[in-house]
Amino acid sequence: MDKKKKKKLIAKIVLACAALVLVFSAGYGLGLQHNFDSNSPSNIENSTAGKPTSVDFSLFWQTWNKVRELYHGSSDPQTMVYGAISGMVASLGDPYTEFLTPTNTQALSSDLSGQFEGIGAELTINDNQITVIAPLTSSPAEKAGIKVKDIVLQIDGTSTATMTLDQAVNKIRGTAGTSVKLQVQHSGSSQPVEISVTREKIDVPSVTYKLINVNNKKIVIISISQFGDSTNSLLEKYANQAISDRATGIILDLRNNPGGYLDSSVFAAGIFLPNDKLVVSEVDKDGQKQEYKTSGNPILKDSPLVVLVNGGSASAAEILTGAVQDNKRGEIIGEQTFGKGSVQQLVSLPGGSSLKVTIANWLTPNGSEINKVGIKPDIIVPLSESDQSASKDPQLDRAKTEVVK
Repeated sequence: MDKKKKKKLIAKIVLACAALVLVFSAGYGLGLQHNFDSNSPSNIENSTAGKPTSVDFSLFWQTWNKVRELYHGSSDPQTMVYGAISGMVASLGDPYTEFLTPTNTQALSSDLSGQFEGIGAELTINDNQITVIAPLTSSPAEKAGIKVKDIVLQIDGTSTATMTLDQAVNKIRGTAGTSVKLQVQHSGSSQPVEISVTREKIDVPSVTYKLINVNNKKIVIISISQFGDSTNSLLEKYANQAISDRATGIILDLRNNPGGYLDSSVFAAGIFLPNDKLVVSEVDKDGQKQEYKTSGNPILKDSPLVVLVNGGSASAAEILTGAVQDNKRGEIIGEQTFGKGSVQQLVSLPGGSSLKVTIANWLTPNGSEINKVGIKPDIIVPLSESDQSASKDPQLDRAKTEVVK
């Protein structure tokens, strides 16, 4: 295994969106016997924690055997195992700790790599309906006629009324060259239409760059959609490009960024802040604190900076936002952020599945908890649905005004 891959395997993540998954390995095993016989052992010893404990599993095995014996219908033992593990993990009551099947593990890994196969449309749940946020530019979805705010009513003939967002995403995705039939209702229309979309390989860069002119000044807009595999290299590339373009100000757009790698958010902070500045503190279950500070090449530390955020800015995006705000490095503009202040580690499990488990909470440099609270912008600027429908962006407009002051 090369050094780059090995480093990724021990990384930590701060991710709010359930539709994104990363893959890591930390080596974990349960001393769990699996026996389908009616004489299955009632006690199973788990010695992996260093302190062996006995757990009475007789109820589990009795239920397992009765389901296998009595259930009128097909049942797959592996699917039952996945369901049992998922239920066990869900009992913790932490929405960010979850068991991931091999399929979900692979899908989420693809998301953070920025490469996947599908139709190229960003989805959300709005008023309990699967809704298109936006099709990606030049994507199969856009070419087929999928539009902003389309409500997806059916996927290949199956109603989405009871689907979760993950279920809808997994059903729409598929192998490049295959097709998916969507029944959608366009915004403002009362009649649904059926649209067939041919899936393609989609490559979405996590960082984009745009040079604009504001009051005869060169301003750069750097947008980070997530903190994924290529974020560090792209951000460094565009930071140097901003210097080459003689930009007099930077607008950093973190809106709808659900998070990603913890170390990537710290790296990003090091582009905009001087060295040795506190970015985030991590507090584990024993109360031990670990501090992460900037280091490296602070390419844009002297450039006027404005950061755009909204309710979709979460986790790693909030870490970077908090570092900028608490270090008084730049103006934060937009709406209250999501409020996700915990750190997860992904552990690889046999067969390609994985466990995403919360291992710590994090604090901004000033010691603020943002979990379930979020970060309040310095300048609050809402973005209404009517603004979006009219292709207006008052948040970006305000950022342009502030960055040239």
